[in-house]
Amino acid sequence: MGHHDEQARARRVRRRRRLEAMRGRRRLNALVAASTLVVAATTMVALGVRTGDCVYAEGGCEPSMVLPVRGGAVMARFDGPAQVWLAGHRGVDIEADEGTTLVAPADGTVSFAGKVGGKSVVSIAHGAWTLTFEPAVTALAVGTEVHRGRPFGTVSGSSDHCDGACVHWGVRTTGRRYVDPERWLRPQRVVLVE
Repeated sequence: MGHHDEQARARRVRRRRRLEAMRGRRRLNALVAASTLVVAATTMVALGVRTGDCVYAEGGCEPSMVLPVRGGAVMARFDGPAQVWLAGHRGVDIEADEGTTLVAPADGTVSFAGKVGGKSVVSIAHGAWTLTFEPAVTALAVGTEVHRGRPFGTVSGSSDHCDGACVHWGVRTTGRRYVDPERWLRPQRVVLVE
């Protein structure tokens, strides 16, 4: 076997090991996410709090946020890492062409508009949350208030993620922890159990 054959075989082995490690991290992330949900549900029950079924609810039962692309569809789901420094998909990818109008998922304030690592990003501060969009541009100045369901920008600019076919939407809490944006698209009602 020649020197080039050995190098090619070594590259294939390294690539296979990287893929196996990535699959292992994804399985670990899924287990951590599932156990976090169990702990959260157990804590809510222990505190006497439960979420109600919104089908029969009387008012006060609507999603916390709306999809940033009207009529859009999620192409790639959230796959958050177990630790903030690990690999993962820290948001959802929503089908959107270049120039598609973006609407604010919730009331907030434009907190950033510009380039991050060569990518076009717009961020909206919503309480303790930061909503990020990429690729996105806006004509609004930082500090401008935006309102739920109202246009704030467009899918445009540079991105190495969506390549002209989508917009990436992330929801980050304090401490750089990302959560699943789709969670906030489901109607929920929290009630106290007496």
